[in-house]
Amino acid sequence: MQNSKAKMDEFKTRFMDMLHKQTNRQMKIPAMGFSDYFIQTVTTDAPPFTTAAAGAQSAEADDVTDGAANAQKSDQEILESIETCYYDADSNLELYELKKVLSAGIDSQLIEDTIAQLRVQQKVLTKQVLQNILEQRNACSSEFQAINETQKKLEESLWTCQKARSYLNYARTNLTTTSLEILASYRKREVLKEVLQTLVAIKKLRTTDEELQKLLAEHNYSAAIALLLQCQSSVSDFMQYNCVQSLHKKLQETMLLMEYQLDTVLNEMVLKFDVRKYAKLQEAYKLANKSLIAMDQLHMNYISAVHSTVNAVVRGYSEPNADDQPKLLYEQVCEQLNTDKLIPCLISLCKTFWTILASYYQVVIWHNNYKLYAQQEETDGESPDLYIQQKLKKGQSRIWNDILNKVCLFLQSAKLKTLKYDQFIQVLSIVQRLKKVGIEFCGEQSEKLIAAMQQQSEEFFKRYHICCVEEICLFLDNESWTPLDSFAHILQLPEFRSVRHTLRRHKSPTAALIASTNNSPISNNNIDELVSVHSQDGGGSSIYGSYGYFLRFSEKSSPFDGGLDAAMLEEDILSGIVDEASCYFSEESDDEQKSLQSKEFADDTSNQLLVNNTALNVLRCIGRYLQMCKLMHCISPKIVSCMLELLDFYAYAVHEIFGKDALVATDNLYTPRLEERLRAVESNLLTHIKVWPLNFSSLINNELANPDTLYGLPQRIVAVEAGRSMLQQFHVLQHYLNHLLPAAERPILSNYIEYGEFMTDLAKPVYTCVTSRVIDLSAILAQMAKVKWDVNHVTHQHSSYSDVLNRNIQNFAMCLEEISKEVPLPSKNVWNSMAHVATHLLVEGFSNVKKCSAGGRALMQLDFANFMSFLELISNQKYPQHRAYVDVFIKSYYFSPEQFEQWIEQQRQADDYSAKQLTSLIQCICVSDKRARQKLLQLMDGVTTNVTPTSTPQENNCNSGSNLRNVI
Repeated sequence: MQNSKAKMDEFKTRFMDMLHKQTNRQMKIPAMGFSDYFIQTVTTDAPPFTTAAAGAQSAEADDVTDGAANAQKSDQEILESIETCYYDADSNLELYELKKVLSAGIDSQLIEDTIAQLRVQQKVLTKQVLQNILEQRNACSSEFQAINETQKKLEESLWTCQKARSYLNYARTNLTTTSLEILASYRKREVLKEVLQTLVAIKKLRTTDEELQKLLAEHNYSAAIALLLQCQSSVSDFMQYNCVQSLHKKLQETMLLMEYQLDTVLNEMVLKFDVRKYAKLQEAYKLANKSLIAMDQLHMNYISAVHSTVNAVVRGYSEPNADDQPKLLYEQVCEQLNTDKLIPCLISLCKTFWTILASYYQVVIWHNNYKLYAQQEETDGESPDLYIQQKLKKGQSRIWNDILNKVCLFLQSAKLKTLKYDQFIQVLSIVQRLKKVGIEFCGEQSEKLIAAMQQQSEEFFKRYHICCVEEICLFLDNESWTPLDSFAHILQLPEFRSVRHTLRRHKSPTAALIASTNNSPISNNNIDELVSVHSQDGGGSSIYGSYGYFLRFSEKSSPFDGGLDAAMLEEDILSGIVDEASCYFSEESDDEQKSLQSKEFADDTSNQLLVNNTALNVLRCIGRYLQMCKLMHCISPKIVSCMLELLDFYAYAVHEIFGKDALVATDNLYTPRLEERLRAVESNLLTHIKVWPLNFSSLINNELANPDTLYGLPQRIVAVEAGRSMLQQFHVLQHYLNHLLPAAERPILSNYIEYGEFMTDLAKPVYTCVTSRVIDLSAILAQMAKVKWDVNHVTHQHSSYSDVLNRNIQNFAMCLEEISKEVPLPSKNVWNSMAHVATHLLVEGFSNVKKCSAGGRALMQLDFANFMSFLELISNQKYPQHRAYVDVFIKSYYFSPEQFEQWIEQQRQADDYSAKQLTSLIQCICVSDKRARQKLLQLMDGVTTNVTPTSTPQENNCNSGSNLRNVI
């Protein structure tokens, strides 16, 4: 309380000081009733003791009054006139004023003036202080109220603390001391009991150590292990005593010695399994109650053996000076292996893995035949044997996965893509055997191994595919484009010999569908097979089966002994010949092959096919791809896709050589699917070919520019028809390829096969390069421009340009007759190309007409009818599509305005006629109707601005005028 009062006094003192300081501030304060008159009166009033003096000096009174009147000042000026020493607390004001008044002697008037001035200053200052006090009164009251409340709360808090301290003092005195005394007494009793128990246990341990030494001396290990384990469990509770620590050290050394001996023998079982030794080990571990720990240790030994042996084997095949280099990782050592050492190293690795797997297999068999805890299983129903069997079952997968990891690292690190085809097939056979071992060992399909081999197969096949394409480029560079004799079917090629029986079985779509859906290994979730998986004994295999590698071989021999080459792989493949879905058959002699070709494919071989050397080589490449597809099911979609790329590449090469020298624009000749395939070749294949583009300038400048041979038409026919023959023969493989492909990938092949007009669409720009040169386009257009189309009468004589056009057609027919003696002539495609060029030429000439009457339209129809009748007569074909193309353009003159506008709107979508042709037609028809003409022209302007030019692979080298480029 005294402290709070002292603080309160200190606060009051500080507050008064603050008020004092506020009085010294220079502020403008209202007069508060004190007028200047009052101040003047007070200032001029003379005190009583000065009355006589004032009467004596009446002469000077008027001057003083006038001076006082002039000396009236405001409060602020008076406050500012107060000297600073009056605000200093340490100054002696009385002495200061006396010195100031008496400094010049005693002057009563000066003294009176000074007194009057001081009084005025006092009143003004008092008024100012009073004003400040009044202004701060409310703030002071509120501050005092807050101080009182704070003081009240402090008193309440002090009272609460004092009360709590008194309660705590009471509790400490009456409760805590008594309870602690009780707890301390109880603790002492418990400690004494523990000490007594410890002494009894130590005494027993001393006698147990003597018994253990006696049992060890008698070589009674079972009893010694039991006693040792019992002692160890007891010793762990008394390790704080020195006498027990020495005893524990002896027991620990004895246990370590026994465990070391057991672990040494157990480790020998990994690479050299002995049934008798293993039985004694299990009995000892059973007595030590460490059967489960021993099983864990056994698995660790197997895993350690996998990692240690694989490094030793791989380093044995590394370079001789590899030991001098810093120790490399397993992957780095695999990368440094020479190509000729890859296969021997892989075989050695597989033999080592087989030794480990065979040993583990015998461990599994032993535990299946012998029960370590049979009695416990009968009584309790649960036994560690069940755990051991589950551990062994899980260990199978783990050990196999470790082996797979090592093999996969070897396959991924080794340069398998640099191997030759036969060597790569040998690696496939080794991996296939290893995969079948994994199926028998743990029932796993080894998907990781399949994925690793799939990656290697894809890289190998990618390189091999580019080599085949470059080989085709070599054939293209040396191709003479002449047909070959005596080729009727792909089965004549040796590359298709191994699949001729399969093609016979899959020739029927129904049979292929049944085989594909019912018996195909691919359709039964076996798409990832590297090769056709069939056991050498004709059935499935498992670790408990009555046949398989683990029953035919032991750890001393392995399935990887002997030759592992393509012949062995064929043995694995052909072992499943009884399976209808395998699609693999043994090879027959050449006589049987000839008999097959003469009987099964009699219909196909009756007609000779037109092929050239390049097309024949493409078929041979497809045959080799088909063999790879048979051996590498996992990448069969990629292989089939590359087959299609070979066909498309041939078509692209034909297009590049024979389809880019037309005199007219050929953009409209390309269908979307044709453009898509040609662009796919450019983007996916050409970027990987180093020898592309080839130099065909000699062929283009000589044969393709020679009008005597119709600009190389025989060579163009051979190129196009050879591609058509390839596609026809490829259709024979469709059902078998569907069998090899997974169901999700089959639509790609089906879509490719469905586009049967591929070569027909490609032939259009190729043959147009010839037909656009046969007709003198510029001359025909010039003659059509000279014709008078605005005649008033209907004539019965066709125009002269029609005769010129007919003569060109007649000359073309005569040249075709000569060419047909050299090569089979595809008359329909060639004449269709001619009709296409001629009809588009006529439409272009008709669209250039500025004025045309009804008689002119009749003359157009007469000229066109004369030409078409001659063309159909000389070609012996009908052209309804081309006839309708010209007829509609001519008859549009007779449309009503509404029909004509509707027809123009339709042409915006159909794009049959060019914008220039339609614009010229509008100007010709609506020559007298300006409003309709402007409306239709605005419609056409919208068409031209909205239409984006379509790019095609064709880049025309045409030097003709724009009128020729608009013919097509």
